[in-house]
Amino acid sequence: MAKLSTKGLVAIALVFSLITAALVYNFLRESAKKPQPSDLGTVVVARTDIPPKTRITSDMVQESQLPAEYIQAGAVRNLSKVLGVVARERIVGGEQVLERRLLMTGKQVGFNGVIPAGKRALTVAVSDVTGVAGLLKAGDSVDAIVTFDQQAVGSHVSRMVLQNLLVLAVNRESEVPAERDVKKDSSKDAAVFKLATVTLAVSPEEATQMTLSEEKGKLRFALRPYLPETNVTSLPTVTPADIVGMHKSPTQTQAPTSAATAPATGKPSAEAKGVSGVMTVRGTKIE
Repeated sequence: MAKLSTKGLVAIALVFSLITAALVYNFLRESAKKPQPSDLGTVVVARTDIPPKTRITSDMVQESQLPAEYIQAGAVRNLSKVLGVVARERIVGGEQVLERRLLMTGKQVGFNGVIPAGKRALTVAVSDVTGVAGLLKAGDSVDAIVTFDQQAVGSHVSRMVLQNLLVLAVNRESEVPAERDVKKDSSKDAAVFKLATVTLAVSPEEATQMTLSEEKGKLRFALRPYLPETNVTSLPTVTPADIVGMHKSPTQTQAPTSAATAPATGKPSAEAKGVSGVMTVRGTKIE
């Protein structure tokens, strides 16, 4: 086997060096190449740190173009989807905004997430009669009627004190599905659901009115139609006289006591003695 000369070895080494340099150059050029538009995706990124329980505004977030492989699962792709939404957790500036870190629906924070803004959740006790025969369910709207007896306000009165109240929960049944307690009726095989409490969305002022109505009067609810109605009717207070009119209770007729009737004292009266004019009484004698 013929030995290669020094020049031949140098030539071979030079060829391999050129090949290696070409491969390294191509690798670096491909790595430095910017992704094509087809490889990019739109994602919402936080401009600044967003504290928890903060309503997101347009100056807190922005849309950015990132390679598809760098976009996290569940990232919000549309800016309008996060504006006005409350942050559930702290979001660091420059971080992708993920749906699980936002309060996209009230159910993500439990029951207090379904309470409308400016309202409070207030629970009142009801029965099958006062609670519309147990037909109430979360999402219904009701009117509240309170009746006070004569001892409370001086007369029996009834008034529709509040209208168009949103039912948030019945017992512990809210719009979030959950198991409920049932009691077995001894006469039936089916489980009988007993209505006990209704939780309503009320304003702070309505909360005080509802509390006083329940404490001092008898509270009853009227179910409103399924289709939403925002009208509130002004109704007066109703008394028994407004329903049946004014009626006097029968009284016993008593014979008037005659002035001429004198108590039986065993002594004749002045008329019986035929005395007229002024009578003078001296001791036990009448003159």
